[in-house]
Amino acid sequence: MPKTILRLKISNSRSLLLFTVTTLLIFTSAAFGDENQSLFHLKDLKDPGSLAVKLQDTRAVISQHIAAQLSAETQQLVAKYDGISNPSAELQKALLDDLNRLLQVGPLYDADGFTDIELSEPTKELLTQNPKSGETLIRLNRRLLADAYPYELTSLTEKHTAEDSKGIEKCKENLRRIQQAVEKYRNATNNDPQWLSELVPEYLDKKDLLCPADTTNGKSGVLTDGAEDPTLPCSYLYEFRPSQKSNRKMILTHEGDMLPFVRCEHHLLNLSVGGKLYRNGPQREIYKGKMKVAVARIDASGNLYTQLKAQLGEEYLKSQEGKDLLKQLQGSLPSSTASIQQQQMSLIGKPMPNMRWTDLSGKPVELETFQSEFILLNIFPITSDTCGPKLQRLEKLLKNYDVSQLQVVGVSTDDSAEAIETFKEKYGLLMPIWMGQNIQIQISADNGTTKSQAQLTTFLLDRELIIKDMVIDFDPDILSQKVKQFVESKD
Repeated sequence: MPKTILRLKISNSRSLLLFTVTTLLIFTSAAFGDENQSLFHLKDLKDPGSLAVKLQDTRAVISQHIAAQLSAETQQLVAKYDGISNPSAELQKALLDDLNRLLQVGPLYDADGFTDIELSEPTKELLTQNPKSGETLIRLNRRLLADAYPYELTSLTEKHTAEDSKGIEKCKENLRRIQQAVEKYRNATNNDPQWLSELVPEYLDKKDLLCPADTTNGKSGVLTDGAEDPTLPCSYLYEFRPSQKSNRKMILTHEGDMLPFVRCEHHLLNLSVGGKLYRNGPQREIYKGKMKVAVARIDASGNLYTQLKAQLGEEYLKSQEGKDLLKQLQGSLPSSTASIQQQQMSLIGKPMPNMRWTDLSGKPVELETFQSEFILLNIFPITSDTCGPKLQRLEKLLKNYDVSQLQVVGVSTDDSAEAIETFKEKYGLLMPIWMGQNIQIQISADNGTTKSQAQLTTFLLDRELIIKDMVIDFDPDILSQKVKQFVESKD
């Protein structure tokens, strides 16, 4: 009998032990279940290739902040990624593991690191709680990363479906083929194509110019005005087309191989000069789609801040771009009465700044005196070797337009009336050419530096002097075709 009782006691002890262990496992699972759900899973890497490319580009403040916290092994894999092929399983796993580690080790937010990132309201709300550990910290860090890389990582509440990326793999394959075709074209001609259609058929099949998500099949008018390929239907925005080539090449000196030269507006996908594929995003201006500009007229004798505030707005001046612009102009304000500064706001649709012009006798003149429906205003230095022939060709192409419909006028940045008369006679120009002493056209790069633009800059203005279009270093044939979209010829 005692043996029996002893066996019963042992049996009960084992049952109690098993019950205790099982209970602990259940509570442990419950405690960490939410945290596991908040971590990234492989399916949450919407575009790991684009993420790796952006982590390579540490000129983006956020990428510099995040990349520095990756393990040495992951940093090495990211550095080796070519930017255009499908990322390896090893790279994807390394990114996934490191991102999940970052979610848990501590607060990821840093005011300087996230300076260019607009945080969502749920993220801001979590930030106010200032979590230091646990599930709330993981959720906050997850949201921070999704805000920084919205097209690469899913947020906690986002449901990523196959429909979201419909056709993107085929689109990426098209862009890979375009990249290969451009490389072959460059090797053969030592130049970039004027349009992507020049690659067909020798280097590229014309079907590769059509994005599968483009329901118009490359129909003209879908892209930016003046950006439609003149030869073939094309879904892709070619940034090195003739009207943009000079501008882009200037930016290229600052951006290097990250500067996009082909964009898919349907998938918000960019192909860079260096053959890298990445999605749009908030991290840097070159990631964001169309480059935009702003116009400001600066009088050197007046208060700089007051002038910029009146023209660009106080909110803009409080932004980092505005602060950089103000600092830059304070350090290098020309003694001119006016300058045109390109920044991050839209120029098209804005009034032309009321600048001071004089005719060759020194008398003040104004654009308002013209009664034409449209004015083609060309600002240039007569010392340039290319401006004269371009203006000469342009006048020939536009000779059949009535002045009541279109008035072409030139403004020289040089102040010698005699030299301007010689210039007009040399190229047989009929257009009036005014003097705009000390007018500067400047291009502002993302790194805050500014270069004077010594090339021909053209504005198409309507009767109210609203800017309808702007072209730097135009191609006469292409510009004349663009004018036809606005003005009817006498022919």
